[in-house]
This record gives sequence, structure tokens and C-alpha cells, in this order.
Amino acid sequence: MTRRSENTIPWPLATGEPACIAHRGASAHAPENTLAAFRVAAELGTEMWEIDVQLTADDVPVIAHDAKLKRIAGIDRAIADLRFERLRDLAPDIPTLGETLDLAASLDQALYIELKAEGAGRIAWNHLLTNGFDRAVLGSFSMDEVRSLADAGCPFPLSTLVPLGADPFSRAAETRADIIHLCWEKGGGERPERQVDTALLERAKDEGLGVVLWHEERKPVLDALMKLPVLGICTNQPELMRGFDRFAGLATEIVCHRGANHFAPENTLAAARLSFDQGARYVEIDVHMSADGEIVVIHDATLDRTTSGTGAVRARTLAELKALSAGAWFSPFYAAETMPTLDEMIALARSYGARLYIENKTVDAKVLVDFVRSRNFLGDCFFWSENPSLQEAMRQAAPDANIKASAGRYQGVEEMQGHLAPQLAEIHYRDYARLAPQCLERGITPMMQYFGDDPAIFDRIVEIAPPMINLDRADLLASALRRRLADDR
Repeated sequence: MTRRSENTIPWPLATGEPACIAHRGASAHAPENTLAAFRVAAELGTEMWEIDVQLTADDVPVIAHDAKLKRIAGIDRAIADLRFERLRDLAPDIPTLGETLDLAASLDQALYIELKAEGAGRIAWNHLLTNGFDRAVLGSFSMDEVRSLADAGCPFPLSTLVPLGADPFSRAAETRADIIHLCWEKGGGERPERQVDTALLERAKDEGLGVVLWHEERKPVLDALMKLPVLGICTNQPELMRGFDRFAGLATEIVCHRGANHFAPENTLAAARLSFDQGARYVEIDVHMSADGEIVVIHDATLDRTTSGTGAVRARTLAELKALSAGAWFSPFYAAETMPTLDEMIALARSYGARLYIENKTVDAKVLVDFVRSRNFLGDCFFWSENPSLQEAMRQAAPDANIKASAGRYQGVEEMQGHLAPQLAEIHYRDYARLAPQCLERGITPMMQYFGDDPAIFDRIVEIAPPMINLDRADLLASALRRRLADDR
């Protein structure tokens, strides 16, 4: 799809879809242009990372968007004025190009390298050759930088980044680039995809040019862009391109345990939002009561493990709980996350047309189900409690509620049904083949539970295709589904 025969990047994909290019890594979920952001991107299903290359005073190529450290490190110093050893002291999370190449190779990722500093192209090119890394693109807004690489016979595909209002074809002609990268996310109003019209795409094809598109995080726009015959699309949120909606005919409803807790702090809006963006049908949350009678979302009865506070949840008012960080324990990136209320979680789920699995830790059963009913959400959730008294009380308080039972806590399915008349039964992976058919015979939906991370087990889960699954790593299920798609081809 590009004119340089040395290009070995498999884009677009065998399915015809554009490659998913993580813009500065999965920068919505980890600090931009860091190894952490790149690793998260790969786990979320990307094929390529977009990275920015600056040069230190001693010409070490490092990965940073800005020329200065002010925005990302709070230090008003230019990278170009610092030798690498000093830069590493001041901003240890800024990786080198070499470190990024090593990680990309280990995770089977291609690189889309935006050259920020003058002369960075030749140095990046040399590093690619030295490391034997051939799945890379070199590009820049600087036409001089791209042209100099073309003049020097660079074997890697070259990209000219095209700002809004510029003519992509004249820039391609002047630079001899192979790819036009349209940075037009701020154009076109609510329908920016209309800027990439048939005439533009046909001309690009006629001139032998590949097309790469801007970073996009609006789901309807991304869905439209993914139908276009382009090489790749950049995004801060790879899950929007590599979620479960791309697996046609998937019958399994995904339940994310405490949200996407591998990528974001458990039981927070950030973790729930990422799960819903992945395409999960349900997010599992845990609820307690505050001192002033508000239902809040947190797993433990105490604050110590997952907040910046200490002591009992029930001893603090909602205002006091909201003043705590519910994310700093997980990563400084999430320090601003606060403890959500059940009301906020319901509103978030409703905004996605999604549902909740509510595990009642300590809330009075009638208070909980009445609250959910008052929000017209009773039919969009199911309940469970490890406390048998709360479990029974929720059933008594709401005969019409969806109740989950844990099959492993009973002698058999018949006993479970007689006790609670549950709509769902959670069954551990190892017991699923034995108990699921018995549940189905009685009209109870079997929900597989697997909180592990073994790829082989996820491959088996894809084969089993349970109607529901409760898991910690929805990303690993998506990876298994991608493997199945590749095998089917």
C-alpha cells in the first residue's frame, strides 16, 4: 500500500480494516509516550504505536511530544539543552527510542515515528537499522525533514503530516512521501470523516499514496472512519477500535469484575468507562453505605487499600469520601479519580445502554433495591451478596429483581434454585461443563467465572462460548477472539 518495497507493515489488516495506531500509546489510560502507555496499547489490541522523537543535547533520540519538559514533568527545560544522563534524572519515565524498539519487538508492534527535532530522521533511521527493526514509518510535519530522508534513500515508508487546510497531494509531491497523514480532527464539525471523500481516496490510490488518519476518540466517527480504505487510524483509546463489537455474532455477554481493573483502579468510573468502551455488557461493582446514608462504590469495608484514606467507609460522610483519591494507589495518572456513588455508576451505565452487576457488601437490602428501583434500573442489573442474610433479604425485598447465586456454594443446582430462584448462576471455569447444562435445563443463565490470565484457557472459553462470563481481563478474551478470527481465515 506504500511505494517502498522494504515496507513490511501488515496494513491494512487481512480483514481489510485499518490498523489501530495508538496515539502516543494508549494515552487515555497511561502517561503519553511512556513504556506503560505503549504496553497498555498492545494489550488493548493495537498493531502500531505512534511515537514522537526528540533529540537530547548529545543526540540521544527520546520519546516525547513537546520540546520542553514543562507539561509532562513540570520542569521548564528544553530536551535539546539536556544531555541524556541529566534528562533521565529529571524525567525518568521518558524512554529512549532504543528502549521503545525493544518493547515494540517483544510485543509484535510496528512503529509510526513522528520526527519532532530537526535531524531526528537520520538518527532514528540508523537506530532502526542497528536494531534490525523493519516495521516502521518515519514522518513529520516538517517537509524539509521528510524530503531529506527521501533524498538520502531512506528504505522506510515516509509520511508527510498534513495540517488542516493544507493540500496533501502537493505536500506529498514536494516531499516524495509515501503516505499522507491527514491531521484533520478539528475540521468537518461533527462529521470529520466527510473530509475524507471518494475523490481524495481515489486520487491517493492513483498516485500510489497510502492514507493515515488523525487521532480520533468519538466512537461514531471512528466507526465511520474504519469503513474507509486507509492504512491506519490513530487513537488515544484503542479499545474503541478493538472492542468486542468487531466480533460479529459474539453471543457471550461480558461482565467486567470491578471494571477494567487491570488498566484502571478498580470500582472507579475510569475502570467502568473503559470496560463499556471495550464493549462489556455489564460492570461488576461493590457497594457500601457512607455515614450519611449514601450508597458508594468500593470493595473493601475499609479505605486503606484503594484510597488515600484510612478507617471504615461507614465512618465517613460522602463529602469526606469524595475528598479522597481512589486512584493514586494504582497510578499517579489516576490520582484525580474519586470514589463514585451508585447513582453515578447507574448514570454511566445508562449512558452506554449497558448494565451493572451489583455486589452488596453492607447496604440494607431494602434500601439498596428500592434505590435502584427509584432510578428505573432494576431491570438493567442483577444483585448478589456474599452475606447469606443480605442475599435472602434482597430476594424478599424485590421478588422481581434479578438475583445471582454462586453455584459452588450449594450441593447442587436444584438446592440453589429452591433457595433463591436465581436468574443467574455463577460457575467457576473448572466446574462449568458439569453445572452449566443443569442450569440451562432450569431456565437459569449460567455465568462462567474466570479471573485468571492464561491465554490457553481464554482460547478454550472462546470455544465454549458461554452466554455470560465474569472476568478481570476482558482484553485477553478479545485477544483470544482475534486469534480465532485469524485461524478461521
